[in-house]
Amino acid sequence: MIRHTFHVREHDWTFRVYIALTEYWADEILGHLWRLGAPMPVMKSANANLRSGRLNGGLTYASPSERETLIVVAKTTTAAELFNSVVHEIDHACMFTFPLVGITPGTEEAAYFKGGLGREIFPMIQPYLCDCCRRKMGHKKGPNAGV
Repeated sequence: MIRHTFHVREHDWTFRVYIALTEYWADEILGHLWRLGAPMPVMKSANANLRSGRLNGGLTYASPSERETLIVVAKTTTAAELFNSVVHEIDHACMFTFPLVGITPGTEEAAYFKGGLGREIFPMIQPYLCDCCRRKMGHKKGPNAGV
């Protein structure tokens, strides 16, 4: 599992990212959601999602009071699915975070912000963006996939 936290100074906003998690990390992530003040329906949904062991999924939550967005990407079956899941969760992160930091969707500022998130997350996932490389690292395709 890969963890990364970074701060966007211009907007005084923190992002905490978990990549390739398994259900074993559910308690840590649920604890963090609780500290961010996630309401009970979000906690219940996140609990079911995190403990399901489902591949190619994720979740995102933004906390206005803590000025933080949590991005979670589950293990994936292929490199393409990893890329897809990360892009998908970045989109959710932006959708939730933009109104809280005053960014208008569809603007140049929004595009640069999204690109900045991608640039921060890229080093975390780069080694896993090639199926050949994933196999060399011992990751399998399919239901028993690695990252």
